Amino acid sequence: MKKIFYLILVLFAAVMPIKAQTPSSSGTGTISGKLIDQTTKEPVALANIRILQQKDSTFVTGQASKNDGTFSIPVKYGSYIVHISFLGYKDIYKNVQVSASAPAVQLGTLLFYPSQIVLSEVVIAAKAPEIRVKGDTLEFNADSYKVTESAVVEDLLKKMPGVEVDKDGKITVNGREIKKILVDGEEFFSDDPKVASKNLPAKMVERLQVLDRRSEMAQMTGFDDDDEETVINLVVRPGMKEGLMGNAFAGYGSKDRYEANAMVNYMKNKNQYTFIGGLNNTNNAGFSDLATSMFSGMGGRGMRGMFGGQSGVTTSGMGGFNFNTQFSEKLKLGGNLRFGSTNNDLLSKTYTQNLLSGGNTFEDENDASNNKSQNFNMDFRLEWTPDTLTRIIFRPNAGIYDNRRTETGDFLTRNETNDTINSGDSEYFSEGNGKNIGARLDASRELGKEGRILSIQLRGGINDSENKGNNLSNTFYHGTKPDDIIDQKFTNTNNSKNWQGYISYVEPIGRNNFVQLAYRYQQNLSKSDKDTRSKDAAGNYTVLDSAYSKRLENNFVNQEIELNFKAQREKYDYTLGLSIQPSSSKSKTFKGEEKIHDLGQNVVNYAPSAQFNYRWSRQNNLRIRYFGRTSQPSVTQLSPVVDISDPLNITYGNPDLKPAFNHQLNIRYMNFVPEKNSSITFFGNGGYTFNDIVSSTFTDLETGRKETTYRNVDGNWNANGRLMLNLPLRNIKFSVFSMSSAGYTLSNGFSNNETNVSRRTNLAQTLGLNYRSDIIDFGIRGNISYNNVRNSLEGQQDQEYFNYNASANTTIYLPYDFSIESDISYYTNSGYSGGFEQEEWLWNASLQKQLFKQKNGTLRFKIYDILQQRSNISRSVTSNYIRDTTTNTLTSYFMFHFVYRFNLFKNGATQADMIPGRGPGGGPGRGHGPDGGPGMF
Repeated sequence: MKKIFYLILVLFAAVMPIKAQTPSSSGTGTISGKLIDQTTKEPVALANIRILQQKDSTFVTGQASKNDGTFSIPVKYGSYIVHISFLGYKDIYKNVQVSASAPAVQLGTLLFYPSQIVLSEVVIAAKAPEIRVKGDTLEFNADSYKVTESAVVEDLLKKMPGVEVDKDGKITVNGREIKKILVDGEEFFSDDPKVASKNLPAKMVERLQVLDRRSEMAQMTGFDDDDEETVINLVVRPGMKEGLMGNAFAGYGSKDRYEANAMVNYMKNKNQYTFIGGLNNTNNAGFSDLATSMFSGMGGRGMRGMFGGQSGVTTSGMGGFNFNTQFSEKLKLGGNLRFGSTNNDLLSKTYTQNLLSGGNTFEDENDASNNKSQNFNMDFRLEWTPDTLTRIIFRPNAGIYDNRRTETGDFLTRNETNDTINSGDSEYFSEGNGKNIGARLDASRELGKEGRILSIQLRGGINDSENKGNNLSNTFYHGTKPDDIIDQKFTNTNNSKNWQGYISYVEPIGRNNFVQLAYRYQQNLSKSDKDTRSKDAAGNYTVLDSAYSKRLENNFVNQEIELNFKAQREKYDYTLGLSIQPSSSKSKTFKGEEKIHDLGQNVVNYAPSAQFNYRWSRQNNLRIRYFGRTSQPSVTQLSPVVDISDPLNITYGNPDLKPAFNHQLNIRYMNFVPEKNSSITFFGNGGYTFNDIVSSTFTDLETGRKETTYRNVDGNWNANGRLMLNLPLRNIKFSVFSMSSAGYTLSNGFSNNETNVSRRTNLAQTLGLNYRSDIIDFGIRGNISYNNVRNSLEGQQDQEYFNYNASANTTIYLPYDFSIESDISYYTNSGYSGGFEQEEWLWNASLQKQLFKQKNGTLRFKIYDILQQRSNISRSVTSNYIRDTTTNTLTSYFMFHFVYRFNLFKNGATQADMIPGRGPGGGPGRGHGPDGGPGMF
């Protein structure tokens, strides 16, 4: 492998001097002009000018026009689209070419034409569209969703159609999980979107954009890969991009509830620096709890996988620093440092119906736990473009974690005649720590001919963790089987190393056609050691318990040879590809020094792919993607060694498992109609799997003990779709939102070694109405979801249950800068187990008063869960069981808040100057044009 590594480096170094043999295309120029209102002949200030690449509309740079309507933007030589937009005006698009022969492009005086939608006389009274489509980007207008002065981005997200924020802070938009949040196109605290959603003030956001962002390597090669991620980009209000902005609040309330948070953000030109910090006991963890995620599967009965969520009551603290700085046009550096800690107390009650053809069993489990964790992480990103032909990105990262966890519980299992077949209790304690370090280097260079690109990638990482603790468990069988009494001390260690090298060559063929040839080599080395000791005669934990101890070593090597073809046309483009993926895996299992299992496997997989994009216009587009992917069984799924760490749930692998192959088809259609300010989006997905790897569980009806292994099955498939409509009514103060979704899943599985086909149907409908005026904002939304599960195996229980939800929120703007905000939600369900039915009203309300001359202070009194009905109930359904869970959560309390904002913007502007004005009643002012104002992407 060293030879391959050296060959890649030599090949890349050899093409670097090619720059001297090609005509010089490096250098910078400017694009300038002046904006004039076509009707008034007055200059238009603070209009948004965006510079986009002509070939793919990628955002390059941008700025706002000056007070006299002029702008001058430095850019590198190249072909660009100039996009100019502002509230109440039609967008302007200009194609320009900046080159050595014409470095200064003068657009001259550009006339800005007002939009056509007008009411009484010539007053522009149409509001900005709530949602619009721009190419591959779905864009929300933040001003269409009113929030309080102290609101953070998460509060804004919760009001947007199609956006869901769960109790753990996970964000999904139209069913797609958000992996990152960007600020004006720059990464903000790397891969942790909760940092932005829970800490950045909503008032700084002008627009919120949702887009599928390609990986940096895909951007370099021009060919999509598997690393595409759905991200949110927060577009900062133009006037807030030069200066200092801060936001701080503190609150204290009943039941000793408290919270405090501060954020300071400094932006100048393309430099951005942000400090954040906070402390609270209101379940508002500002960072993702990576330590809990790392250690949640190490020992204990597992608490049904609840660790890491925000069930229970959590005290948390966090602090961080994020920066993006541009030293020159060629060199950029960004990154972040972040620290977070959580302390979670959780009580849970779980009821499980195990669906068996020979007779169902019923489990009751009660658990109490405390989980403390700390995380420190750092990520950096260095981008260097020494010339217009070369781009290099280096991303190092590191993290340190520790976790302390205790849990106690009791459990009971009954049969259909209500006889107890097992019962018991458990106590568990563990302390763990871990660390990781990694780096990635991406580099590409254009080789003389436009579109001929050589790219390489090198990446590697090390992950180590250790977890120590005690496990006490008593399982009593109410039959003939001897009881399982466990009193152990354990040490679990995990070590892994990985590295990979990738090289890609792209050759242009004919007119706007490209061929890519790529090769990837990847190796993962992992070791895990579970050392379990029981007591000796003196009461010390020195005796190796071989039944609960094992050491596992694995070496996995994967290679990929890839050939792709891409054709680009004015209205459409398409890509076809095929990759061959030979891989080998070697695993060994030891008990003490004795090797009890040695497995080697060599597999060759094939993965086809295709993509088609069609663009009727910038606001109307369709994307269809197909790909086939092979999934290898994990080492645990292959290893026949029996794991009896949980006496009631023993597992072992199947060495005869074959790799699974999945066909996946995705469809996305987005359309925005400017004349009606309406939008429609549709997302559809379908998948079919050969040799799907599924679990097969056998339950002993006399003891309640489960044995689980794995099998291959054919014929598993699923399909789902989601349709979202948003349109204003004739009265512009009203708008309607509708979202319909449907899904169907067919799963082949096993119940006590008998084949069972489970068919699940999901239907959901959401309808919302919003009203906005100068003195009141009001929104109402209703949701109903239907779930139907049908099983083919006789004796399996079919399921049909509903979830209902209705909510309303209002803000009333009163004289003297007072306002009242209230939100109320109603939840109920049907078809759940006894004791888990839900019917609750959740009502929160607040009164707030703006303070000081600049309105930059707010005093707020808020009451949470006024009716004291909050509960936390969830249901999980599979072909083998139905599980209902309820956990403790925060109940009714009130809190006083003081919020203060400080701003120092360019030319002495204040935040009030940057945000659309309010009318005499304190509500939103008029004058919003249908184009929705400037953007940055």
